[in-house]
Amino acid sequence: MSEQTWARIQHDLDARFGRFGVWLYRATRGRIVRPWGRRVLVLTTRGRRTGLARSVLLQYFPDGTDRIVVAANSGRPTHPAWYHNLTATPEVTVEVDGHTLTVRAVELTDVEAKQWWPQVVAIAPSYAKIPERTTRAIPLIRFVPVV
Repeated sequence: MSEQTWARIQHDLDARFGRFGVWLYRATRGRIVRPWGRRVLVLTTRGRRTGLARSVLLQYFPDGTDRIVVAANSGRPTHPAWYHNLTATPEVTVEVDGHTLTVRAVELTDVEAKQWWPQVVAIAPSYAKIPERTTRAIPLIRFVPVV
């Protein structure tokens, strides 16, 4: 199976089960993902066109009190919708382990992203194939708590 086909399948599954994943995460206060050792959060943005709240479940990588997420979009040729919503309105909420936080989204520079990428792949090896599936740069976003 080609990388593009696999990326499309992965993206379609994420899209179909996204709302259920968010509901399940909220219902269990994040406990459902702990057996797999993944750290995930619920990101809620405002739709840049509609203004409606949009929630998505994302894996994150801790950096002190900050959290790093990857705008991989399963290696598709375009950035995920939540990334575009963040660029329009960078102050958003995240839910982590039953706590809701207001954060500011800051995109890592190319140099910072290159430094962080090996840590992402070390924790989540499935990300190693993402750059092979697309020609676009994969943004890494830092969520900084708003005090």
